[in-house]
Amino acid sequence: MRLLVSCLVFHLLISLAFRSIHLQVFSFNGSHLFPRNASAASATATNLTLEFSTYFGGSKDTELGLAITSAPDGSFYVTGQTTSSDFPHTTDAFDSSYNGGTDTFLAKFAADGRLLWSTFFGGSDFDSGFSVATSSDGSCYIAGSTRSADFPTKNAYSSNYTGTEDVFLAKFSPRGKLLWSTYLGGMDWDFCLSIAVAADGSCYVGGETESHDFPTTTNAFGRVFVGGYFDAFVTKFSTDGDLLWSTYLGGTHNDGGWSVSLAGDGSCYVTGWTASFDFPTSPQAYDRTLNGDWDVFLTKFSADGAFLWSTYLGGFGWDQGTAVAAAPDGSCYLTGFTASFDFPTLQAFNSTYGNWGDAFVAKFSADGALLWSTFFGGTGAEWALALTATRSGCYLTGHTFSSNFPVKRAFDSTYNGGYEDAFVSKFATNGSLLWSTYLGGRGGEEAAGIAVNKEERCFVIGSTDSTNFPLQQAFDPTLGSSSDTFIAIFIEPSTPIKYHALFGFFALAAVSLLAVLVYHRKK
Repeated sequence: MRLLVSCLVFHLLISLAFRSIHLQVFSFNGSHLFPRNASAASATATNLTLEFSTYFGGSKDTELGLAITSAPDGSFYVTGQTTSSDFPHTTDAFDSSYNGGTDTFLAKFAADGRLLWSTFFGGSDFDSGFSVATSSDGSCYIAGSTRSADFPTKNAYSSNYTGTEDVFLAKFSPRGKLLWSTYLGGMDWDFCLSIAVAADGSCYVGGETESHDFPTTTNAFGRVFVGGYFDAFVTKFSTDGDLLWSTYLGGTHNDGGWSVSLAGDGSCYVTGWTASFDFPTSPQAYDRTLNGDWDVFLTKFSADGAFLWSTYLGGFGWDQGTAVAAAPDGSCYLTGFTASFDFPTLQAFNSTYGNWGDAFVAKFSADGALLWSTFFGGTGAEWALALTATRSGCYLTGHTFSSNFPVKRAFDSTYNGGYEDAFVSKFATNGSLLWSTYLGGRGGEEAAGIAVNKEERCFVIGSTDSTNFPLQQAFDPTLGSSSDTFIAIFIEPSTPIKYHALFGFFALAAVSLLAVLVYHRKK
């Protein structure tokens, strides 16, 4: 019995010692015993590290990488648009032939950057994938816009092209098999920028519509097109592609939805822009008044489509919400663009407007209280276009024209010239900047999508026309035309290894073991 107790004490001491070292030193996730980014040349990784980076495109000029998502097994999916008949595709693809006009592309990469499969997806006119998401079983959901009357549908809610431009939604298996695909829209212009997938496999899409006959359900918060040229919409489909609920969202002027994100309970956050003085707000909203030409809106719906709360956010000028991300605790992060010198800030990283338009980052509680808000940029203009969140904070990406954009623990701390660089940044849950970097070459870069996996590897997608874009273990090392998609994966900074701490760990282990042996020798 004494031996058992002594061994347990020994195990506890070692566990505490190792946990201390682990918290200070290691990025341990069950598959990494050594510090993340460790190499023979360096035992520290104090800055952001580029793990993988590649061009991805064909020989034509119009390649846009627009969205990226990570799957549970470490693989990742990308989507966007291409006009290249020689865009990289695999022989077992759903569609290995370019269909004309502009096609959506959808591709899956392994965790190490190998191309697993890639397909064209579209009809004979314009098609573009704007958003992609995965479910817990690794299936892939894609949403975008189409002007093709012959867009491929399967097991569809609607197989008829009805307007000037329609939304499309589709679901693919992990191996690239099309499971279902549908149009969504009315008689006029309908546009979708965002899709999110719930734990049960249902999916939500958000966007904007000109159609007075856009599909809505009897239980909808907004069944009628209210006014202006555009209204926002939010629509929910089942995992099998059945329409569950759908609603307009807007006031009597123009309103557009840009992003949706889901909390753990299935509730849905949506953000975008509004020029409506009567945009729907809730009684306890952070701000119930339109402040300028355009304001950001942030609205929350329950899983069954009930209106929970809604608020304006903005200043005297033009403000637009481009992305929202729900955090694991139910709060949400919000980003976008502001041209308002008086944009509301709270506990800000930067409370000063940077002249030509800044990105902003804000955090709201689950019940709609503003927790913090900040400008984010330099003396040039910035656009933040994508956002994701984990327990440790929020990650955002976009592009900047500023040579003094805030950088910290950067992969690249210098503006690369050209006309714009991409940026990738992370804020802590309390609003402090954890790290931030430029990403680009001598030309121009625009980052449009970001994702983070359970190991907090950060995936970024966008477009570049730089022949010297930074590459690492590239699938394709050559710019294929005047503009290509880029894909990059970063590993977060780790705390430097402290050799005295390691020595202390092993010393404590040795002393503890010796004490146990001596104790039992005396007994």
